[in-house]
Amino acid sequence: MAPEELRTWDKSAKKFAKLPDLTRNALHNHWSAQLRMTKTFADAGVPMVAGTDACGAAGVIPGFALHDEFDHLAEAGLDPLTILRTTTTEPARFLGEEGRFGRVVTGMPADLVLLDEDPLEDHTALREIAGVMRDGSWWSRAELDAILERIAARPGAH
Repeated sequence: MAPEELRTWDKSAKKFAKLPDLTRNALHNHWSAQLRMTKTFADAGVPMVAGTDACGAAGVIPGFALHDEFDHLAEAGLDPLTILRTTTTEPARFLGEEGRFGRVVTGMPADLVLLDEDPLEDHTALREIAGVMRDGSWWSRAELDAILERIAARPGAH
């Protein structure tokens, strides 16, 4: 993350630390209620789409935050298939684009993430990325890691 973004996060953390204990405890308890509500909605069949809209929120790093979200959905009690669907078939359905993306079938774009492990066994397999196919180009794990290293070497570069 860019140094100025880290400074902003630090300021937010300091503000939070200065909140009264009662307020911080209420926010903590609210999180538990959100997890219970998420599970209730999932059990009721309410469609869910993963992907944070917390642009600029402290600690939310685009891309990486999606894996944190998977962990939160698991913490709420969602099964691995439901978690996987929040990033595949459900977004396509929500956007009315079921025939354009969200599944691996003949005739659809071959944009996909290849995993080293079975995400239906455990949602944490979604972190085990072997490579990515995007717009007909293959990016191996080594190539993805090289990109991350270049970005880390120049935080804040555009």
